[in-house]
Amino acid sequence: MARSIAAHDPFLDQSDIKRRDVRPVSFDELVEGSDYLVIQSPLTPETRHLFNRETLRRMKKTAILVNTARGPIVEDAAIYRALTEGWIAGAAFDDIEEEPAKQRDWRPVNPLFKLPNVIITPHAAYYSEESIGTVRKIAAEEAVRVLSGQPARSPVNKIAA
Repeated sequence: MARSIAAHDPFLDQSDIKRRDVRPVSFDELVEGSDYLVIQSPLTPETRHLFNRETLRRMKKTAILVNTARGPIVEDAAIYRALTEGWIAGAAFDDIEEEPAKQRDWRPVNPLFKLPNVIITPHAAYYSEESIGTVRKIAAEEAVRVLSGQPARSPVNKIAA
């Protein structure tokens, strides 16, 4: 069976997506048709709890949801229900909704930790010596870019015109 990669990015031109040999799709097509759905999105008011009960119910029962972005994009109560009631097959998270690293005296009481069909890492899944060097290089290049009057390549908060 041929495998294909599909993506939804409302901020990229579809030709940019196609140039990477990826099929651009709507958000609904991505949710309803993916076997493995990987979330790589900033946390904004629009993306907070984007993966909630309604969204998760539309996924394939055999789907695996992977969130390597910010935890609150996936609603913990909804994903717990989805995983325990068989709405989807499994999930992997580089952080959970409560984002423990940002809390003082946090305790691991989240029921997601007890599920056999979940993998959770401490928001460090990206880590390698190579990735640290890359992050530092990009940060320095972007600082130089902005300080020399050029626009940032990946602004999170665009200034209104």
